[in-house]
Amino acid sequence: MIIGENMENEEKKRKSILVSFLIVIVCFLYLGARGTFTAFESIISGRASANTAAIHLKINGEEVTSGDDVLDNSVILENTTWTSAHTRAEKIAPGSSGTISLELDPDGSEVAILYEFQFVDKMIDNDKLLTFDTITCDHTFVRTGVDTYSGIIPLADVLNGDTISIDVDFHFDALTDIEGVTEDNQEFDEFFEIHFHDLQYQGEQLVPYVEPTPEPDPGP
Repeated sequence: MIIGENMENEEKKRKSILVSFLIVIVCFLYLGARGTFTAFESIISGRASANTAAIHLKINGEEVTSGDDVLDNSVILENTTWTSAHTRAEKIAPGSSGTISLELDPDGSEVAILYEFQFVDKMIDNDKLLTFDTITCDHTFVRTGVDTYSGIIPLADVLNGDTISIDVDFHFDALTDIEGVTEDNQEFDEFFEIHFHDLQYQGEQLVPYVEPTPEPDPGP
C-alpha cells in the first residue's frame, strides 16, 4: 500500500515538473516574440520619414507662390509699356494701349508647376478702364476659360532653370469719355486686374476653351 502511494506521488511530481517546464518555455516564447515585434516596428518607423518637395515661383523677381492672389503693383507697373500716338508718354488716355511683360522664374522649385492667369477688365467689371486683348507665351500655354489662361512648367525646365516670358496686351477704349489719367497716381487695379494661381503639376491635361456657338436668330 505504501509502495503504491509512493509511485503515485512520484508521478505527480513528474507531472508538476513537466507543467512548470512547459510554462517556462511558453514565457520565453512570448517574451521573444514580443521583442521581435518591437524591433520590427522600430525598423518600419525609421524608414517612413521623407522630405517634402517644395514649389517656388517668382514673377518679375517677386515671390508669388501663395495659392490664389492678385498680382500687385510692384509686379506689374514697372514692367508695363504704354503706347499712344496722341498722349504724353507719362499718361494714358482713351486710345492708348499697353503691354505688361511678365517673367516667370521657377528657381528653387523641386516639382513641375501648373499656373493660371485670370484677367478682370472693362468687359467684366465696368469700374475698370482697360480691356484685355491678347496674351502670348514662349512655353506651353492654353486658353482654358473665357478670361483664363493656363500654362505648365515641366520638371525638366524647372531643373534647367528656364524662365518663361509672357506678354499681356490691352487697350483703353477710344470711345470712352473718361479723361486721361497719370499712371503713378492711381492703383493699377483701377485699370486692370490679374489674378494668379499656381500649384504642383501632376499630369493634368489643359483643355482648350471653346467659344459657345451663338443661337440662330429665330427671325420675325
